[in-house]
Parts: sequence; C-alpha cells; structure tokens
Amino acid sequence: MQPVIIVSIVSVLLVAACVSVCRLFMRKTYDSVDRVLDRILARDESVRHETTGEDRISKLAHKASRIMDIYVSEKAQTAEEKEIIQGFISDMSHQMKTPLSGISMYADLLLEGGATEEERNEFYSRIQSSAESLKWMTESLIKMSRLEAGAVQLSPVPQGIRQTVSDSVTSVLAAASKKDIEISAEDFDDVRLLHDRRWTREAFVNVLENAVKYSEVGGKIRISIERLPVHTKVVVTDNGKGVEKNDFHKIFKRFYRGSNAKSEDGAGLGLYLVSLIMEKQGGYIMVDSIPGEYASFSLFLRNG
Repeated sequence: MQPVIIVSIVSVLLVAACVSVCRLFMRKTYDSVDRVLDRILARDESVRHETTGEDRISKLAHKASRIMDIYVSEKAQTAEEKEIIQGFISDMSHQMKTPLSGISMYADLLLEGGATEEERNEFYSRIQSSAESLKWMTESLIKMSRLEAGAVQLSPVPQGIRQTVSDSVTSVLAAASKKDIEISAEDFDDVRLLHDRRWTREAFVNVLENAVKYSEVGGKIRISIERLPVHTKVVVTDNGKGVEKNDFHKIFKRFYRGSNAKSEDGAGLGLYLVSLIMEKQGGYIMVDSIPGEYASFSLFLRNG
C-alpha cells in the first residue's frame, strides 16, 4: 500500500477520533451544565460553594447563580415599587376625597335653593376653601413627583440666606395677620449657604405655614440661625400645639399627619416635600417639641 494512502487513512481515523472525543466532551459538559442549572432552579444553595476539578463548569455555575440572584432581586424590587405606587394612589385618593365631597355637598345645597343669603355666603366660602385645598394638594403632588423622579434638578449655589428667609416670611404674613400671629427673626449675619433659592424658599414657606396653622390666635413664631462647622441650621419655632415625640420621624413621611394635627385641614404632604427639598441639596430637617408648649423645626443647609 502506498504511503500516501496510509497517511490519508490515518488522518481520517484521527479526525474521526477527535470528533468522537469532542462529542463526548460536549455531551459531558452539557450534562454537567444541565445538572447545575437544575440545582440552581431548585434553589440548592450548596452549588454556590461547590468546588470540582472542572473549573470552567464551576465558574459557569457561579455566573448562572448570579444571574438568577439578579433576576430574583429585580423581581422583588418591581413588586415593592408596584406596592408603593398602589399605596400612593390609595392615599392620594383618600386625601382628595374630603375637599371634593365638600365641594359637591355645598354645591348641591346651593342648587336646592331656599338658603338664606348668610347661608349662601357660608357655602360659597366653604367651596372656595375646599377648592384652594385641592389646588394646593395637586400642586404639591406635582412638585413631589417631579422631585422624586428627578425631572427637576435643584441648583444649589453659595448665596446669602437672608433674602431667602425674608421672601419666605413675606409669603405667610397675610395668613399670620389673620390670626394676629407675630413673626420675628433674630438678628443674624447674612451667611452664604449652599442652596437653590427658589426651592429652599418653598421649604421654608411650608414650615412657616405649618407654624401659622397650628398656632393659636395671638401666637408667636421665632426664626433664628445657628452656624455649625459643616451646616448652618435655620430654626423656626412656634408656641402652638406641638408634636408628639412618637411622631418626630413619622411627620416627614408622605401623607402622614401627626396625632396633634387631626383637627386641622391638611394632606400630610408639606413636611415630606420639605424633607425632599432639603435632601436634594445635601441638607436635612429635624424637629424638637413639647406638646402644648412649642414646636421647633431645624432646617440644615451646607455652608457655602
């Protein structure tokens, strides 16, 4: 037999042998991977720490396990976010129901006729009050949603705080004068703090409006500033109803209303919005209070 033929036959045999070996290896690899994936799907935790001579299979098992972890984590996060959204919609519907019911009821009374002029004026006043409450709630929800979603970017820059405080006080003077409430500010240097003036004013106004709302006629509201190493705190103190100690952290949650606030109209959005605005600027808000004596809200802004 010629050497060329012998070489050809040997080559063919070698190729056939290589193909057979490769097929066996692939089958073995497939079976190993299949067993590992079955164990991962069955939540067999031992597969994470298993070490064998098949280093590549072990690495593949680890990666597959990590992919499963990511999937499970994202699924849980999606379920949590869905639950939060459902709770938010439920809370929002509940909060809007009161002013809407008021508007509907007093409108029906006006349409029925027979009311005296004094009663009609009272009904109109209540409708206007409910409409204003609904408008404020809607605007607050829009601001809150835009801040949470990152649709609004605050632009904190080093600037004097005196103008921001002054503008905030001006915004609530009319409401304070109706209750004969005195608002005063301690004399302070115009320190430069890192803040977005428009949004920080929004936060200050919300705190001041709360102070006016929960203060008795003839009450007093004091504003002071204390310089600290990293932050400066702007303190708003009133001598109204105060806040129960158990509510100190809860009142900054969305839609939560303190036990001392039940008798007043509100939606539980103002202080949550304040905490969100402060957080977006690297600041924060805290409360200290003795019910029936005072409530003191401290807004911390970073030094500029």
